[in-house]
Amino acid sequence: MTTPRVLRRALVVAAVLAAAVTSASWTPAAAAPPAVTTLVDAQCLGGFSRVFTPPVTTTPQTVTAAATYTYGTCLVGPTATGTAVNSATLSCVPVVPGLPPETEVVTWLDGTGDTSTVGWTNSTVVGQTVVLTGEVTAGRHLNASATKVTSGISYLGSVVGCLLGTPISNTTGVVDSFVLTG
Repeated sequence: MTTPRVLRRALVVAAVLAAAVTSASWTPAAAAPPAVTTLVDAQCLGGFSRVFTPPVTTTPQTVTAAATYTYGTCLVGPTATGTAVNSATLSCVPVVPGLPPETEVVTWLDGTGDTSTVGWTNSTVVGQTVVLTGEVTAGRHLNASATKVTSGISYLGSVVGCLLGTPISNTTGVVDSFVLTG
C-alpha cells in the first residue's frame, strides 16, 4: 500500500528529475538585438477647412490659403486644433495648396496651452489625398516625426464649378490621420 509520504517523495523526485532534464536540454537563444520602439506621442483624425484669398479662378494667381485643422478624435494624446497659412500660385486645377514647405501650429486642448510647431517638408499627392511628412520644430513633442494624411471632400465639386466660372473661396476635407512619433 502506498502511503501519502511515499507518494509525496515520488512526486518530489519526479519534479526534480523533470527540472534536471529540462535544464540540461535547454539552451538560451542567442541574444536578441535591442528592440527599437517608436513612441507614439499623438494619433488623431478630424477635419479641415481652407479659405482662399483671393478666391481661386481659372487664371493662375498668387493665393493665400489659411487652413484650420480640427483633430477632434485622438487615440493617443489630447484633442487639438491646428492653423497654417501659406501662399502659392493656384488655379482651378489643381487646388492643392499647403504643399510643403508649410508650418502648422498645433494647439493641444488639454488645458495646458501647449503648442507644437510642425514643419511639413515633404508631400505626396494622389487625387484628392495628400500625405504630408515633417518634424516638430518647436514646443511639445520637439523633434518628433510628423505624418498627416488628408482627403479633400469638397474639391471635385469645387473644381467643376470653378472651371465653369465660379471661383473657389474655400474647401473642406477630412484629416484621415495625424501622427507624431518620437
